[in-house]
Amino acid sequence: MKVKELSNSFKKQIAPIYLVLGSESQLQDQARQIFLQLLPPEELEINFAEFDLEEENLEEVVGEANSMPFLGERRLIFVINPEFLQGGKNTTVVEQDLTLFSEYLKHPQPTTTLVIFAPYEKIDKRKKLTKLLQKNSELVDAGKLNSNELTTVLKQQIVTAGFQIEDEALTQLIQRSNSDYSLANSELIKLYTYAAKTHKITINAVKALVPQTLDNNVFDLLDALLHNNLAQAKLCYQQLLLLKNDPIALVALAISQIRLLLQVKILNKRGMSSGKLANYLQIHPYRIKLALQQESRYSLFKLKKALYDLIEMDYYMKTGQGNKEYLFELFMINFTQTYK
Repeated sequence: MKVKELSNSFKKQIAPIYLVLGSESQLQDQARQIFLQLLPPEELEINFAEFDLEEENLEEVVGEANSMPFLGERRLIFVINPEFLQGGKNTTVVEQDLTLFSEYLKHPQPTTTLVIFAPYEKIDKRKKLTKLLQKNSELVDAGKLNSNELTTVLKQQIVTAGFQIEDEALTQLIQRSNSDYSLANSELIKLYTYAAKTHKITINAVKALVPQTLDNNVFDLLDALLHNNLAQAKLCYQQLLLLKNDPIALVALAISQIRLLLQVKILNKRGMSSGKLANYLQIHPYRIKLALQQESRYSLFKLKKALYDLIEMDYYMKTGQGNKEYLFELFMINFTQTYK
């Protein structure tokens, strides 16, 4: 179920075990606050416990979970940093008794609500314990929102706060937040303060108050290059250097963006829809939406040449064949003069 459905689900039934899975920190926090409402305020000190598995072990969790509630109907237990649910080697110092925890999952205490917060994009479904947890728990989705969900959620949130936002301003907010709900939500605090008198958030307010992400800044640089605007490209590049960005990291990001534009341009030409593109390329739908809007500005030839030249420059930088900063500047000059 989605986090927004959690409160209503409690009216029907409260499960003994919940798994809150997803890397969207804002949704993880919202789920936490909703679960805390299961206990009256006066019971939070006596019937609530939280365990950080980077410092504590699952044996303590199971012992607490099997305890009966004191002067109340329910115990509420939060478990954070369950790294054992992920693939790869467990890097935490504390050794975990997974056998004891597995037994609890099979026979949970009915008067306890155990909530496991897993702030990961995915967990290792091959593990026996993971399979057991998924089978015996209610899954709460705290994953990244798609473009439609993000737009809807932010609009509702803004209206609830007593504000209005221009469509163009909302689009710009999402773009500058890199389609990240948590980041967009934190930026809204500034926008609410700025629009305290009018209660209307404009595109100019978003541009003035919400900084662009590194992705956006690199795209502006590439856009200037692909339109042969060397002066603007140099300005963008100098700004990125002033912010202490490594040219090698900038090249890697530029390669990623050009490759995406190429893939979208080619596949779109073959008739692949935006939904299929997102699934096929395993990329967030909002990024696909932006790429579809952007790819038509550039020729296939220019995108291919930009990708080739960037990959070549990446090799020169990583093998120490010249100063990194000057290599990028030389690339910009050569590209704008050669591919007009």
